[in-house]
Amino acid sequence: MPARADVTLIEASATDANIAYLIASVPADLHPYIFRTRDAGKSWRKIVDRLPDNAIARVVREDGQRQGLLYGGTEQGVYVSFDGGDHWQTLQINLPTTSVRDLHVHGSDLVAATYGRGLWILDDVSPLRQVDETRATGLLKPAEATRVRFDNHPDTPLSIDLPHGDNPPEGAIIYYYLKNPAKEISLEVRDAAGAVVRRFSSKTPQADNRPANVPEYWFAPPDVLTTKAGLNRFAWNLEWEHPDALTYNFRGRHIDYIEYTLPDHAVPGRTPRYQPPGPLAVPGRYEVVLTVDGKSFRQPLTIKIDPRVHLNAGDLEAQLDVARMIDDWMNISYRAYDDVTKLRAALDDLRKTPKSESAELLIALDKELGELQEGTNDAPGFGAVNRDVTRFVTMIQSADIRPAKSIVENVAPSCIALKNDLARWRKINQERLPALNVTLKQSKLSVPIVAVPIRECPNR
Repeated sequence: MPARADVTLIEASATDANIAYLIASVPADLHPYIFRTRDAGKSWRKIVDRLPDNAIARVVREDGQRQGLLYGGTEQGVYVSFDGGDHWQTLQINLPTTSVRDLHVHGSDLVAATYGRGLWILDDVSPLRQVDETRATGLLKPAEATRVRFDNHPDTPLSIDLPHGDNPPEGAIIYYYLKNPAKEISLEVRDAAGAVVRRFSSKTPQADNRPANVPEYWFAPPDVLTTKAGLNRFAWNLEWEHPDALTYNFRGRHIDYIEYTLPDHAVPGRTPRYQPPGPLAVPGRYEVVLTVDGKSFRQPLTIKIDPRVHLNAGDLEAQLDVARMIDDWMNISYRAYDDVTKLRAALDDLRKTPKSESAELLIALDKELGELQEGTNDAPGFGAVNRDVTRFVTMIQSADIRPAKSIVENVAPSCIALKNDLARWRKINQERLPALNVTLKQSKLSVPIVAVPIRECPNR
């Protein structure tokens, strides 16, 4: 150690009691001085290889989850070492050239304090802890994910022009390494029972081209897995698949566009497109399965509860069960509404066909289908059912709380209406449409017939 050197920091290893690191400084000397002992202080070795020669070392911290993983701060920025300080390399990324005076590993994040009271955070250093796993194609073990619900306050979001910082993506952050570019990738999240909670793919999903009442720049792009060689990152927001909702406005009238209510925390380019979203996964153990060109890789994933939420697992399980039950009704009513729409369009085309000799029959059937689709004063149709249960599931997911018994009691009539509509729709497909096709066969025409599911409703 140089003469007149001052010891400014000693960092004891969290993984080996015999290892410690020391920072020294010398007046009027810009060279970095970092030392390491592996024999409890009996001897020290200077470890500054590949650090700038003119940047004073200010801090060194060891990652408590991987021995030999060090983070160093100098007068010029942040550096990392994977071999206990024998070799350093920059970890600057987008950090400006600045004096880094302290570092702290908080969970899976690295916090840097810079000269002038600046704070910077490098989100999720778990890939650095698993750097040895990035020699071949594989899936890295994701860090624990915290289940945090989006703010629901329906106020005006901030302008896109307002300067702002970007928060890290919410949910589970999943890293995978590809030695070579892949042709096709899929990723599944499975619960403890092996059921698929969510599935993603490298294929771009079909775009939702329905117009909206807000600019397109608000919405997040579709979730698509990247296939480029190297380290890839994917964020799962901890939600099950969203249900399908028909386009109704605030007053319950059918409209030909999607009416969004953006919360005040909406972020341009990251706001969820689908409302209502899927229910949040409950805290617990999950499995992530990545399949790359036919070969699968697996890693465990733990979801922990928001520390501000004080509920037991049973309350959140009950909330999830009710939300998924109603989501199922939404999907069934949506598909049924869509099938009826297609059939009515086919009937309309048939009425315009010169060969059609069943105009009155087609008109009568179309009237019945219209009642089934839009409903009457006495019997809600598929559209009204979808609209009403959408409101219920939105209320259920508005906070972390066990659904009140009254919620199930009040949503049950919608299920009964759906069950009756499905029975009527099934009868049309099993009786009316085959008979119509017999009549149309003479003109070499026909209408499509669909299979209709049977739906049971919960006991109140």
